[in-house]
Amino acid sequence: MHSTLTESLDVLLPNLEPALATTDAALGLKALAANLAPILRGGFECRLNVNSPQVDLQQCIVRNESELVLLRELIATATSKGGESAHPAWFRLNDFLSEWLSLSSPLYNSIPEIWLEFDIDNSEARVPIPAIFFGLQQDVSPAVETYAIATKSLDLLLGDPGWCDWQGNLYRCFKSCPDGVFVSHIGAMLSRNAPALRVNVKRLQPQLLIPYLQEIGWQHETNEIEALMKQLFGLVDRITVCLDVGKQIYPQIGLECIFLNQPDSESRWVTFFNYLVEQGLSQPEKRDALLKWSGFTNPINAQAPWPNNLIVDSLLQSRERFSVFERRLSHIKISWRKQRPLLAKAYLWFEHRWLSGKI
Repeated sequence: MHSTLTESLDVLLPNLEPALATTDAALGLKALAANLAPILRGGFECRLNVNSPQVDLQQCIVRNESELVLLRELIATATSKGGESAHPAWFRLNDFLSEWLSLSSPLYNSIPEIWLEFDIDNSEARVPIPAIFFGLQQDVSPAVETYAIATKSLDLLLGDPGWCDWQGNLYRCFKSCPDGVFVSHIGAMLSRNAPALRVNVKRLQPQLLIPYLQEIGWQHETNEIEALMKQLFGLVDRITVCLDVGKQIYPQIGLECIFLNQPDSESRWVTFFNYLVEQGLSQPEKRDALLKWSGFTNPINAQAPWPNNLIVDSLLQSRERFSVFERRLSHIKISWRKQRPLLAKAYLWFEHRWLSGKI
């Protein structure tokens, strides 16, 4: 028995306070969710700057047969309604899934997850084209060993002609990684018609940032971004560097600021959010709302009816196991580009889980 994703958002959205998701934003999320696969793992992307009410939706898919069946049903719907005019991205995503599921494919054990990121821009498309991110193995050294998996995946998602002019720059992003640094995710930004890939580089220390950027061919002023990363690194546990890689390494850089623990056991979240407010990157109301996001929603404390399929599935579980949605703060992303204001976004994670015992 399938429920819609909207039923799950009805359960989650009361914890996403109006400061983060206005009534209109929540309605947009629910309208989109009504047309998506009911895969109950993902997140919300909330802009923190003043007068930035847009909230986008993400879904995370692992190589799970039931989840891939649901995703393929979505693809079949999107392509059948569009007929010959259906966006080729859906057909390419289907080809990628076939390869990912094949035991003989190098992708089978090398892609831990994919992400679909849906921008909610009030377009008339029932199912907008998502940006498609795929994860890469993170225990491979040197990092360039995963480049072949990246190219195979991109050929499937974009077609070889679709990104052939970018291959040299992407290769340098892998080859230039110092020991312990790696490319964790690559995004095909199909929803934005961007002439570039999004490349996420993990474990770069502040002192390694500029040498790395120069080695991959980033040709811009370095003092400001170096100072910003050093300042942010003193406030958080880790920073992931996000690059836009196409025919050039584009000027904008994203810095994903990460804590290893949630606010209930990590007081530095408050310090970090206060810093964002002081820098004009977040409204105080959004700071306060973010600090209330983490936790668990269960059938007892939920402010909306529990999804029907989860009620049915509960009957098949042992008496000690129960259904919950876990909510976590994932990270805060600061986007930098010289001579432009900094922008901040919060990424809020959710996942349905079966737990045993007491929360």
